[in-house]
Amino acid sequence: MSPEIFPTPQPGLVVVDHVTKSFGPDKHALNDITFSVPFGQICGLLGPNGAGKTTLFRLLMGILKATSGQVCVDNLDAFEDRVAVKRLIGFLPDEPIFYSYLSGREVLELSAAMHGLDAAATMERLSPIIGRLRLAEDIDNYAEEYSRGMKKKLGLLLAILHQPKLLVLDEPTNGLDVESTHLFYDLISELAREGTTVLFSTHLMDHVTRLCSHAVIINEGRLIASGSIPDLRARYENATLEEIFLRLTARPLQA
Repeated sequence: MSPEIFPTPQPGLVVVDHVTKSFGPDKHALNDITFSVPFGQICGLLGPNGAGKTTLFRLLMGILKATSGQVCVDNLDAFEDRVAVKRLIGFLPDEPIFYSYLSGREVLELSAAMHGLDAAATMERLSPIIGRLRLAEDIDNYAEEYSRGMKKKLGLLLAILHQPKLLVLDEPTNGLDVESTHLFYDLISELAREGTTVLFSTHLMDHVTRLCSHAVIINEGRLIASGSIPDLRARYENATLEEIFLRLTARPLQA
């Protein structure tokens, strides 16, 4: 199948416009990536390990600067305007790390203060969500001693604490049991219905199909497909998203 041509992206909360990120002359982590994420939609970022997903997230967060092209969030350059952009983004890394000797509550209160929010009012607003995520009994325990799944839940609370326009979630359900995964995704769906834009990476195709309106597939640093889920399926003969992913990312067997 011939490669697709991706034009300059349509306006959206996230716009990635012909972005290349190189680490030296022969290492292209991303190569001419172009896509957009519409306002208030949930978009799945898909790709094999090493495809460039983490690099793309670091560009969005202003941690890295694109070698060429531009990454914008709400019409702000993700690197040049990175202080302002960070106020718009809630980020959940794959492995959240917290300060030693702080309880879950203290971590949240500290983050609220760093965002210029009233800590008591913020905790009151988060209290129903803390209960839904089954963290109420452990919120005053040391966060460092939480299980991986509990750290993911606390990380999500930190990501949504300042009511960001954009949620960026890196493998958000790794370490969660089935019940917690459903709670997690129910909360993300509610936030999207209220206007939050969500971009998350995952290897779970069924979750993308159930949760997302859009998907972006990258492989070996290149964009190989993007668009709404119905459009992608129509483009590939009504195949499932998993079938499309496997078809587009398949590597020839080595002798």
